[in-house]
Amino acid sequence: MRVLKIAPLLLLLAPTAEVARATASAPPHAICGDDTIAPSVARILPGFGAGALPIRTAKPQAQAFFFDNGLQLSHAFAHDAGHAAFAEAARLDPACAMCRWGEAWSGGPTINFPVDAATQVKMGKLVDAAIPMAASGPLLERQLLAALALRYKNGGGKGPGDIAYARAMEAIAVAHPENDELLTLAADAWMIPAALGERGDTLPRAVALLETVLKRNPDFTPAIHFYIHATEMNGFPARAERYADRLAALAPAASHLIHMPSHTYYWIGRYQDAADANVRAAALGVADAKAAHAPEPDGVFRQPYHAHNVHFGIGGALIAGDAKDALALSEPVLGALSRAPKSDPFQQMVGGTAYFAQGRFADPAAVLALPEPGAAYGFLRAYRHYARGEAYARLGNAAAVRAEAAAIPLRAGPADKEDASLQATALMRIAKAVLEGRAAMLEHRPDDAVKAYRTAAKIETSKVLVHFDDPPVWWYPTERSLAAALLATGDAQQALAQANAALARRPLDPVSLSIRADALTALGQTAAAEKDRAAAVARWHGDKSAFSAALI
Repeated sequence: MRVLKIAPLLLLLAPTAEVARATASAPPHAICGDDTIAPSVARILPGFGAGALPIRTAKPQAQAFFFDNGLQLSHAFAHDAGHAAFAEAARLDPACAMCRWGEAWSGGPTINFPVDAATQVKMGKLVDAAIPMAASGPLLERQLLAALALRYKNGGGKGPGDIAYARAMEAIAVAHPENDELLTLAADAWMIPAALGERGDTLPRAVALLETVLKRNPDFTPAIHFYIHATEMNGFPARAERYADRLAALAPAASHLIHMPSHTYYWIGRYQDAADANVRAAALGVADAKAAHAPEPDGVFRQPYHAHNVHFGIGGALIAGDAKDALALSEPVLGALSRAPKSDPFQQMVGGTAYFAQGRFADPAAVLALPEPGAAYGFLRAYRHYARGEAYARLGNAAAVRAEAAAIPLRAGPADKEDASLQATALMRIAKAVLEGRAAMLEHRPDDAVKAYRTAAKIETSKVLVHFDDPPVWWYPTERSLAAALLATGDAQQALAQANAALARRPLDPVSLSIRADALTALGQTAAAEKDRAAAVARWHGDKSAFSAALI
């Protein structure tokens, strides 16, 4: 099972209140933030998908804000806007118990971030205040409040309170098997301890609940959203493909839901579709930032899911060979980082992906002209050297590639897994080894290239980076480079094994398919080779020079 660990991407500017709340307790590799900036004047925001739960209220507008804004926005991970909608519903009807349930629920953990003890106390007080208000109300509302109260007693996303809350929510769902909203809320409750506490035993319940909903209502966007996550976490992303294909059209205003299909597409080998989804999501994020009058040019990065969309889009474009989108997405990242007052190791790793795109696709002269980051950005400086090395490799200059590899140190300061500096160091070492392999291949010394690429593959597949896969912080499966080097030594059988290993981790990667085709040809398996070669060409969207043995 792949445990989903999404990361805080580029909090480059002053964070929103919701981001500040989330980051206070989030691990360094958990995404924190919001899909949409909350409006300054409360209003219903359409286009964020489905979600409804009738509640007891004397004010019809409170009901509208409750499900149209609160549930729909929160299910679409528009956290600030969703929380604001629930607060507006409570303002419109101060006697509405479930409006306060919504405030407390939306202020709690998600699959992407936990909440700290102070937030648990604050949300628990909202629930405690609502319980007496619901005393004479519907049984379901009393049950939902009682369940939520459990969440804020040693919960927060990783504690026993979260399990107690999930069990209570499932009991409610079982009592209302026809209610898609309740089943989805219960599934979400089970997914949170799976994502944050690595409780794999809770995921099967979530999958079963979501599949029940989707079987009868395949357009229920909250269930699609969580099912994409759940199937990815479980290691069978293909199950969500048919739902992923319909999600964006069902929630045209929700950049996060437009992005979400890419989680499925990337892991089933639809890399160009993953890139395209994120290009659309990122464009919507830019439009939302402009509408909210966010400061230019970096205000859009106050929506941290925007940076996740950009990162994922670059990752898909790199594998697909889509130079146009990879460069268009990566340039604002490098610009924003150059203007940021500081940058933590994970942010620098995301910046690394932008450098990787530049190194592989930009005009070599432009890559070599990229300014060096400041001394405080040690990891970024290393990733810039990697980009320069890739540019020199495309020019066929082995000596310059070696010089760039030599300029990458083995460490850029302390290496600690808690702040992602250990992982940033590992990424730096992969970059160094890959450039050493590139130089050796250009010098026609494949045995040396095999050694270098083995080192890169060993680091890339190590436990150090296992949770940093959303998308993977190293941009391609290094076994494919190892396969090309092995084939150059004449060891076609081992080349085939390594190409298969690359394809197991990145299904249908066109460059890996190409090198496997070469290995199969060397082994006399012509029909299988031609099938792979045709698939590689069909899935590649760029310059075929990337299939050169020195660049694989």
